[in-house]
Amino acid sequence: MPIVLIIEAELTIKIYSEIMDPIHGYIPFTEIEKTVIDTEPVQRLHRVKQLGMAFYTYPSGVHTRFSHVTGAMHLAGLAAEKMVKQGLLEDDDWQVLRLSALLHDLGHGPFSHSFENLLKKVTGLTHEDMSTKLINETEVGDIIQAAGYSKDLVSRLAVGKTSYKNRKFPAEIIAGQVDMDKMDFLNRDSYFTGVPYGRVDHRRLIEGLNVQDDKLTINSNALYALEQFIIARYEMFKAVYYHRTVRASEAMLDRVLKGFSDEIGFTSSISTEEFLKLDDGYLWSKLNEISKDRIIGDDKRAAFELFSMLKKRTLLKTCYEIVKHEADPQGRILENDKVVEALINSISEEAGVDPLYVIIDTPTLPTIPLNPIKRDNFEIIVYDEKSKKTLNLSKVSPLSNALSQYMEVIRVYSLPNLRQKVSAAASKIFQSELIAEKVSY
Repeated sequence: MPIVLIIEAELTIKIYSEIMDPIHGYIPFTEIEKTVIDTEPVQRLHRVKQLGMAFYTYPSGVHTRFSHVTGAMHLAGLAAEKMVKQGLLEDDDWQVLRLSALLHDLGHGPFSHSFENLLKKVTGLTHEDMSTKLINETEVGDIIQAAGYSKDLVSRLAVGKTSYKNRKFPAEIIAGQVDMDKMDFLNRDSYFTGVPYGRVDHRRLIEGLNVQDDKLTINSNALYALEQFIIARYEMFKAVYYHRTVRASEAMLDRVLKGFSDEIGFTSSISTEEFLKLDDGYLWSKLNEISKDRIIGDDKRAAFELFSMLKKRTLLKTCYEIVKHEADPQGRILENDKVVEALINSISEEAGVDPLYVIIDTPTLPTIPLNPIKRDNFEIIVYDEKSKKTLNLSKVSPLSNALSQYMEVIRVYSLPNLRQKVSAAASKIFQSELIAEKVSY
């Protein structure tokens, strides 16, 4: 029998059942959510690791995108409940926001961000674009439409690309500076990797949510929880997401995927049905099958060797590392493929090694809260209930101001036996280009 959830007589929702979650406890879900969850596109997320290749460094970090999206859905529901109490949202809005959060990562490929570069290069799409596409072109959208909601609206709200009922703040709950996605993945990734630095007081942050001038703000009485959130994000990037060994395995898989993209069957004209076949197990099996081919051309040689190394956890070694802090992440010169290629050629020529075995890695995930769609840095707004004024977080939190710069990590990787040569060459090449460098041995 369905449970009826009544919150201060303002939100009445029929709850179909519950999911047990190690982060949030029991997560309730409605009948439409149950129907959406049981579709192939959502169930596929059970077979996509949240942290890609990070398990080579953190063996228990093998949790999936599915557990994350159900957690994000739960937190979006808690945030929406607060908005309903304040008269800013209605019951149906609560459901729309939860569905949007549930579907926000639908377009992630195998091993999550490890697949992102190939997706963008081959199709020109990001995983957010693919999420929108899958909601609109699969049974997921049909279920949403049949329940009386707009699949087009949900597909855009899921990735923060639209206003909702002429209001901007609902999209910020899904994809903003302090959104439910980040609140869940920081706690979840911290829990499963065993790294304690990512714990966030999400309940205090949600309790502190407010809306001023159609913008999501955080009450000043939750300032300490907000500071903790920013520190947690920064530390998790250093300890997990940007960890040199994690990035080594990610860079290796990236190079393998680029080398074997044709053999995998991943093309610019890939259909939604073909994309849904792509999960961790399928991709790894396909790469295993490809690697058995004894006739490998020179253009595939590096991809073949790197995959063979991955299977034995023989990882590339860090030869050179630069850590930079910048106010503006937009001017990242190493996002230009031609610049990276030129640097690789210079290093390989200086070292006297094959350029196939020189990899320059610079992660694209931002370390500070950014607009996840526009990729620009903008202030978190704090609402002071005493003065009834809104203030930029940097004005009221010296700690936040100190962490308001974007951290960029640039690393050069190579084979273990080439490490010394590549280290010396990279140091010489980069010293003429960049100042704040650190050589890693």
